[in-house]
Amino acid sequence: MEDKINNIHDKFVRESFSDVERAQAFFEKMLPAELIKQLDFNTLKDTKESYIDKELSEYFSDLVFEVSLINTPETKTDVVMLFEHKSTPDKHVLIQVGYYMFAHYFKCVRQRKKMKVIIPVIYYQGQKKWTAPQPLDLFAGYPDAIKQYIPNLNHVFIALHLIPESDLLSIRNTLMATALVAQKWRFNPIKLADDLIKILSIFEDKDYDWNFLEMAFVYINNVSELETEDVKKIISAIPPKIKENIMTTYSKIKEEGRQEGRQEGILKGEHKKQIEVVLNCFDNKLPIPLIANITQLSEDDVIKILREYNKM
Repeated sequence: MEDKINNIHDKFVRESFSDVERAQAFFEKMLPAELIKQLDFNTLKDTKESYIDKELSEYFSDLVFEVSLINTPETKTDVVMLFEHKSTPDKHVLIQVGYYMFAHYFKCVRQRKKMKVIIPVIYYQGQKKWTAPQPLDLFAGYPDAIKQYIPNLNHVFIALHLIPESDLLSIRNTLMATALVAQKWRFNPIKLADDLIKILSIFEDKDYDWNFLEMAFVYINNVSELETEDVKKIISAIPPKIKENIMTTYSKIKEEGRQEGRQEGILKGEHKKQIEVVLNCFDNKLPIPLIANITQLSEDDVIKILREYNKM
């Protein structure tokens, strides 16, 4: 089962790219050099359009940006962001991307609208290593004479785990840098603390989007396991001019967390026990329908747990 759009990773990534200035800083740093030379990022705008149909919208979140070409400003192209947030890489992602690309092209033909070039950008921020997917990977064993008919889908593949730390820290928008560091190191609290200290130490006294910064701290608080000492080190690195705002935000998050913890602690404990039972039953070769019956979970939920813990 794919992760649903309402999980915390999807929401945070979508919000990270919802601001044009943050998105612009990301594109300028992460797109291939040959593309960067052709695109005028000063014209970048969010079209507020989606290429995902209802069938896929439950599992994917796309953002569509329009940008002019440098030498021909009257010519526009679309940069389409497909955010991929699964616990494991998806070998069929290019089929899904191609599906909504050509569905959009067909819509343009039917409505007699001018078609624009779409540059699909697949952004992956999962923990497991994943190299750029290729259509040929799906059709093994065919001779070259047949493989030439396999459609090629050029795309930009950005895997957060492959991006050098120096590239993240040098992104000119510190809020975007904060967001990417939070996503990249959520599994590594030591690296997360170190990079947050580096980023916060260069924050300037600007009119920052404090709502987004608060969201970033909420995200970090929910997905990472920072120790108290790490938090103290991070706070000590904050410039005095913004420390009060960040301290207020952090105190608010911790209080909300304590309240939620009191309300949800019992439920979380029960869920943890269910996970342990599912994994133990699976290790003892019990069939999934029986595991679902024992735990009172649906078969889909059992499969989701097994995939999250790399059992399937």
